[in-house]
Amino acid sequence: MSATLTLLTEAATASGPASEQVQAAIFDCDGLLFDSESVWLAMLADFHARHGMAGADLAPLTGLVSDAAAEALLARLVDAGHPRAAGSHSRLRCELQAELDADYSERIAAGVPQMPGAAELIAALAARVPVAVASNGRRVDVRMMLAASGLAEHITRVCTVEDVAVGKPAPDLYFAAARALGVDPAACIAFEDSPVGSEAATAAGMVVTGVNPDTGIELACRHRLTSLQQVRVSGVPADFTLHGAVQET
Repeated sequence: MSATLTLLTEAATASGPASEQVQAAIFDCDGLLFDSESVWLAMLADFHARHGMAGADLAPLTGLVSDAAAEALLARLVDAGHPRAAGSHSRLRCELQAELDADYSERIAAGVPQMPGAAELIAALAARVPVAVASNGRRVDVRMMLAASGLAEHITRVCTVEDVAVGKPAPDLYFAAARALGVDPAACIAFEDSPVGSEAATAAGMVVTGVNPDTGIELACRHRLTSLQQVRVSGVPADFTLHGAVQET
C-alpha cells in the first residue's frame, strides 16, 4: 500500500506543488505536531534569566535532547563565571538535565496546542499507510501529548530518544522508526521542523519535508513548507499489516 502526497510548496518556494508516493510517514513531535518547542524555549529563557544571562541566543538549543541541552547550559554557566558552575561538572550536568526534564514535563502537562493541520494530516495518512513518531523527547512527554490530543489512536509506532544509543542529528531514530514499521527508509516521508531533525532524516535516506514558517532557518530537506496544512493526501484507504515490524518497547 502507499499514499500519494501533494506538497503545496508554492507558499514557500517558486517550484510549485510536488508529488511523492510513499509507504510510510514519520513525524517529529516537538514544534511540528505540537507547539511544544515554544514551551521548551520559554523554559530555557527562564533558566537564562534566573542565572543572569537574559537575552542569550536560544536558537542553538532548539531540537536538542535534554542531556545535550544540559551540556550546552553548563558551558554557558562556565563562560559566564556563574557560581553554580563551581564544583563537579559531571554532577552539575546530571543535575541540570534532571532539572530540565522535570520543568518541561510540568509545563506540557498543563496542555500544549496542536500545530495547524497536524490532526487532519495524521488522520488522512493513517488511513492509508503506517505512521510513526520519531522524537528527541522523552517517552513519557511524547506519549502524554499524543494521548491528550487524540493523535495517539492514529500512530502505529512511537520511537523516542530512549530507544536509541544517540538522538538526532544522528539518523538512529529514523532508522528505528522505519524498522518498527517494517518499511525501507527510502520509502518513508519524514516531516521535520528543526535543523538537527532534518539532518537526521536526510542521513537516514528518507524523503524529507521541512516544515517551518521561519525561512531564515535552514533545513536539510527535499521539500520546504511553512505549515502541515500545505500537504494533501490521496490514494485508496486500505488496511495494512506490519510485515516483520519490530514491536515497540
